[in-house]
Amino acid sequence: MKRRRHSRYGFPMDQSVSISPAGLEAGSARRAPLSMQTRMVVLSYLAYFFYYFTRKHLGVATGALIDAGYSKQLIGDANFGFSLLYMIGQGVSGYLGDRIGPRITICAGMILSALATLAFGVFPLMGLLIVTYTLNGFFQATGWSNTCKVVSSWVSPLKRGRVMGFWLTCYIFGSLSATALAGWTVQHYGWKHLFQAAGLIVLVVGIVQGLFLINRPKDAGYDEEEDDIRPGATRQPEAREKSFSEVIRHPSVLLLGISYTGIKFIRYTFFAWLPLYLREVAKAGNDTAAYTSLAFEIGGVIGLLPSGYIAARWFPDNRTRLAFVALLIMTLVVVLYRQLGGAAGSNLFAHGMGLAGIGAFLYIADSIVSGTAAQDLGGAAKTASVAGVINGIGSIGALCSAKVPIWLEERWGWDSIFVAFIVISIVSCIAIAPVAFKKRLDPI
Repeated sequence: MKRRRHSRYGFPMDQSVSISPAGLEAGSARRAPLSMQTRMVVLSYLAYFFYYFTRKHLGVATGALIDAGYSKQLIGDANFGFSLLYMIGQGVSGYLGDRIGPRITICAGMILSALATLAFGVFPLMGLLIVTYTLNGFFQATGWSNTCKVVSSWVSPLKRGRVMGFWLTCYIFGSLSATALAGWTVQHYGWKHLFQAAGLIVLVVGIVQGLFLINRPKDAGYDEEEDDIRPGATRQPEAREKSFSEVIRHPSVLLLGISYTGIKFIRYTFFAWLPLYLREVAKAGNDTAAYTSLAFEIGGVIGLLPSGYIAARWFPDNRTRLAFVALLIMTLVVVLYRQLGGAAGSNLFAHGMGLAGIGAFLYIADSIVSGTAAQDLGGAAKTASVAGVINGIGSIGALCSAKVPIWLEERWGWDSIFVAFIVISIVSCIAIAPVAFKKRLDPI
C-alpha cells in the first residue's frame, strides 16, 4: 500500500503499513482518529443547535408583534409559508446532501436563513415578514437531514446509538437557548433587535461550518466507517444502492413519515403558539410566557438523555420500538394534563409540569423517528435522503400547525387543541406500529 502525502483537506495520511485482514476488520489502521470523529460530531451538533436561533424567534415574538399591530392571521400565514417551503425543502436538501455533501448544503442554508431573518429585522414590513419567513423555511430544511448524514458518515452503526443519545439533544438545547435568548431580547430590546441578533449569530456559525466541516472520512484521506457486527449477527451481502425514487416509495420510510406528521404537528404547534397560549390562558406576560414555555424542551432533555442508552441496551435491533412506547405514554400524559385542568387553568407551575411530561416522551419518539431510524434505514450512503423524506412527509404536520390550532381555538377554545393532540398521537402510534414490530431495522 502506497503512502499518500496529504488529503484534499491537508491532513497528513498514515504511513504505508502492511494490514492483515484482521487488522482491516478492526479498522484501526486507516480509520479516522477519534479526535477527528469527535470534532465532526461536535460541529454538526453546533450546526443544528444554532439553526434554531432563526427558527424559534417568531414564536417567542408573536405576542409583541400582535401588540405592534400584526394580526394572528398574518403570523399564521408566515408560519404556513415557512412550513410549506420547509416540507418541500426537506426532500431537496436530503437529495443534495447525498449528492454534493452536507458541508456546502449546511453552510449555504445557514447563511441564507440568517440573511432572511436579518432582512425583516432591518425592514420590518408586514408583507416582508411573510416573504422572508417563508423563504427561511426552505433554508432551514437544509439542517436536519444533512447534520444526521455527518454523524452517520463519521460514526459506525454499533456506536451510533449512544452517540445519538447525546447528539440528539442539539435541537432541544438549541430550542431552549433560542427561546431564552429571544425572550430576554424581546423584554430588554424589542422584537426588531431579536431578528437582528438571531440572524447575525447564525450567519457566523454558517461560515464556520463551511470552513471546518468535512463531509466524510474519505475526504480527509481515511477509510469510510464500516458497519460493526453485533454479537451473533452476520454481515449482510452488499445490495444495490437504492435510488431516491425507491427511497420515497419504501414502506418503512412512508410509515415513519406518516407517524412523524403527527409528532411534528404537536411539536410545531407548541413552537408557534405556546407562548401566546400561556399569555392568554395563564395570563402571563410576554417574557414570563416565553420562559414558562421552556418547560416543554426541558422535559425533552430529561427524556432524551437516557433514551440513547435505553435504545442501545434494550432495543439495539429496532429502536423504533422505543419510539412506539414513548408515543403511547405521551398520549396518556396529554390526557392527564387535560383532565387535571392544565389546558384551562392559570397555574404556571401546573402548566410547566404538564408540558415537561409531554415534552419528555414526545422528544424521545421525535428523535428516533427522524434521526436514528432514518440513519438505520439509510446507512451512510442514503441517510440524508431517508431523513429528508421522513421529515418532508412529517412537515405536513408542521404545515397544519401554522393555521389549524388557531382555527380550532377561535371556534372551540384552547382545550380543543389538546383533544386534537390526543387523536393525532393515537394515529401516529398506529402508523409506526408495523415498523416497530419488525425484528430488525436493516438498511433499505
